[in-house]
Amino acid sequence: MMKAENLFESQGGPIILSQIENEYGAQGKSLGPPRKAYMNWAAKMEVGLNTCVPWSMCNEEDAPDPVVSFLDASFCH
Repeated sequence: MMKAENLFESQGGPIILSQIENEYGAQGKSLGPPRKAYMNWAAKMEVGLNTCVPWSMCNEEDAPDPVVSFLDASFCH
């Protein structure tokens, strides 16, 4: 929807960064391979949107490239 409205910086809009929440929180590490598979799917989906702005995923130190990981939860929420 934001891309259709030309809201990303690459389209002349004000959005310079996008964030996706994984909703796993602290218990995510215990999920093992399904957690990693979901993170990879989410990253592929994000990048596939071709928004030309950076994407972030909070509190995931192993977020796949090119997704940026912010480890300080206070910054993300």
